[in-house]
Amino acid sequence: MVDSSVAIDRLRDPDGGLDRQALTQILPYGEAFLFVDRVTRLETAVVEAIYRIPESAPFIEAHFVGLPLMPGVLIGEGLAQAGTVMVRYNLERHADKDLLAFQIESARFLAPAVPGDTLEYRVKLTKLHQRAARLEGEAFVADRRVCKAALILAIVDRQLLRTELTKTPEE
Repeated sequence: MVDSSVAIDRLRDPDGGLDRQALTQILPYGEAFLFVDRVTRLETAVVEAIYRIPESAPFIEAHFVGLPLMPGVLIGEGLAQAGTVMVRYNLERHADKDLLAFQIESARFLAPAVPGDTLEYRVKLTKLHQRAARLEGEAFVADRRVCKAALILAIVDRQLLRTELTKTPEE
């Protein structure tokens, strides 16, 4: 098996970043739920990424009607997705694992972000264990911090999770 960091490194573009196409090979999300456009820096304990808030998307048009704002929970999701790329970079056989939100230790939303803004995520890996990772992250628009959060991701065996979630009540 190829080391996960080497496998992810092979997806990097000439600038050393990961574009949206590469991210779809790392993160198990469809286009509508991908809140990272590009990873601009990826190291074992730090990841930086960007996401341009679209002018029009169902979550923008519905939050709030007449005053479109990026939902804070989706800014947090973007931080978690950027962090997931970094955690996967550190895992052996990352493709055999799923990372799930386990705990949001803290989250503060400090300023709004609006359509057309580019969110800059900066996430640090503070602890990594076989079954969990702890992250601390911040999101910025230009130099204005809009969110800071600390969260824990559970690391689970992908096949075992799918088997457990698809069991019928009789099993």
